[in-house]
Amino acid sequence: MAAAAEIGEPGVALQPDVAPPATGGRRKLVFLGVGVAALLASHFLPVPTGMKPEAVKTLMVIAVTVLWWATETFPVAVTALMAPVMLHALGIVPLSDSVKDGFGSEVVPFTLGVLGLSAAFNASGLGKRFMHPLLRIAGNRASMVIGAFLWVSFLISMFMDDIAVVLMMSPIALELLRAVGVRRGDSNFGKAVMLALIFGAILGGAATPAGVSANLITLSFLAKNAGQHVSFLYWTAVSTPIFVAIAAVTWWLILRLFPPEIQGLKCFDTLRGEQDRGRWSTAEKTTVAVSIMAVVLWLTSDWTHLPTAFVSLLILGGITLPSVGVFRKWKDLGQNIEWGGLLLLIGGLIVGAAAYRSGLAAWVVHAALYKMAVIPRFLQPAAVVGLVAADSLGLASFGTTASVNVPFIISYAQQNGLPVLALTLSAAYASSVHCILVTQTPSISVPFSYGYFSVKDVAKLGFLVTVLTAFLTSVGLMFAGLSM
Repeated sequence: MAAAAEIGEPGVALQPDVAPPATGGRRKLVFLGVGVAALLASHFLPVPTGMKPEAVKTLMVIAVTVLWWATETFPVAVTALMAPVMLHALGIVPLSDSVKDGFGSEVVPFTLGVLGLSAAFNASGLGKRFMHPLLRIAGNRASMVIGAFLWVSFLISMFMDDIAVVLMMSPIALELLRAVGVRRGDSNFGKAVMLALIFGAILGGAATPAGVSANLITLSFLAKNAGQHVSFLYWTAVSTPIFVAIAAVTWWLILRLFPPEIQGLKCFDTLRGEQDRGRWSTAEKTTVAVSIMAVVLWLTSDWTHLPTAFVSLLILGGITLPSVGVFRKWKDLGQNIEWGGLLLLIGGLIVGAAAYRSGLAAWVVHAALYKMAVIPRFLQPAAVVGLVAADSLGLASFGTTASVNVPFIISYAQQNGLPVLALTLSAAYASSVHCILVTQTPSISVPFSYGYFSVKDVAKLGFLVTVLTAFLTSVGLMFAGLSM
């Protein structure tokens, strides 16, 4: 009960953190001015043949949104909320419609439930209880310890947000590395452990709709723009084998690129202080029960016909149940949820829907993607993965990448008679596997700050994993019967 008591204790009131003008403020003002000028200029730009004026304006809104995201002119979540403002001000989409496209999507309560489950997993201490026994099972071999971090991160990330998994696993990895005595930046074992947990979380997140926001956005666009409703179970059944194969080869790549200088280590002795965590707390038991309920209901949704969002809302009720809940007050739960990520997802949905409403998606497909149609059908998924992966280098969000690319890929597939579901899944996979640049996702940038690996280390492994993802996506979707 100790853990539950700690979670329920009232927090200390903090004074608002009012900072002085931040360094780079003038630079951000320049980017703000550039964005506003671009929006005004969209009224006077020539309209290409076959393109509607609304599509030109929408393209400018997307460009300005990405610019402000990349430069953090506003906080990222605030920029997401500026998207419907810009769309309404330019006469592209009324604010009421944008609100329906974003806030009215079932993706929002679904994501809220997943974030709540992630918060409960961390706050209850369940992560450490599961992780330490698995490390002991891995034994003394360094390669198996590295594999344990990769596969545990992979499995947990299938049902939790990537960054939540990384934040949960990183302290355990740091504890191990400090106990073993490896030096930051000089140890291949340190690099391998940190990169294994990062890539495990990224790859596991792509395997189910609950793993990352890009998947939820993709499901929404498939339903709205293609009329295809993909169940949680179907996505998981198609995607999991592909990403298990990618993860297995990634484990091999990590060991080859960063051969650990430590061949054996005594994890049991290293983690002795954490071996006996005592009896399970009420918070831990509740989290396990709610997690099992959610997974079972998600996987059986084809038979129960329960919406995934319905199950997610049940999660929030379960983790806040009187007496046995992980969180006693809304304040406790709210402080453990990353609301900015939810707002970013909503902004992405709004921008993507506007691209479709304005006809921009159809025009881009006709003008820019038509050359891809000559590629053999078997290689179409690989080509889409490569295209989206290249585009994602400038986008620091899984959801942003999916919002910008998925509507175009759906239109491309529809106009060229190609398998819509296969190519849309390929775009989602590439949107979820941000792994070449450190700046692409907090799942990499946060652990990077610990100093155990370099930008070059990530780029080297990430490039190979991206190529691997392109190839195995084509192979996996072919075996699933989706790319023929």
